[in-house]
Amino acid sequence: MANKVDENMAINLARYFLYRANFDGETITPLKMQKLLYYVYVWVLIKKGNCMFDEKFQAWPRGPVLPSLYKKLKKFEGRGIDPSFIELGDENDLEELKKSFPEGTLDIIDKVYDQYIVRNAFELVTMTHNEKPWKRARQELSPTAHSTTEISDEDIIEEYGKRE
Repeated sequence: MANKVDENMAINLARYFLYRANFDGETITPLKMQKLLYYVYVWVLIKKGNCMFDEKFQAWPRGPVLPSLYKKLKKFEGRGIDPSFIELGDENDLEELKKSFPEGTLDIIDKVYDQYIVRNAFELVTMTHNEKPWKRARQELSPTAHSTTEISDEDIIEEYGKRE
């Protein structure tokens, strides 16, 4: 199992969401996965006061993106991510994957999945575009301009902390 739990927490989380989606009969595109992980990052930061990943989200034209995850998933483009990406064999593998998450975060992860899996990728993009953290990071950029500007934790806390 050791080779199936990645040192990159974002990859582990993507695998977990794909495992759940496969079981639930849902499809997750790379774009949707980025937004799901963004909302996990947001709510772990708000509820636990710490960051789920070391890497920061960047304010790309279609919303927040983790570049390392983008590189892993870009081969799937607009299609659903192939279940083979999960690389999980059975329930024991899933349990090992769950253990890789920081203590106290699995409940938040599951709530984000349950709340957002029913939305399509473009609904999630629209949601992030309407929120201050992405807008502030984009500033005066045109809608299609590429940006590597990171979305700040302070802006996330300001925007989402009041919703708690």
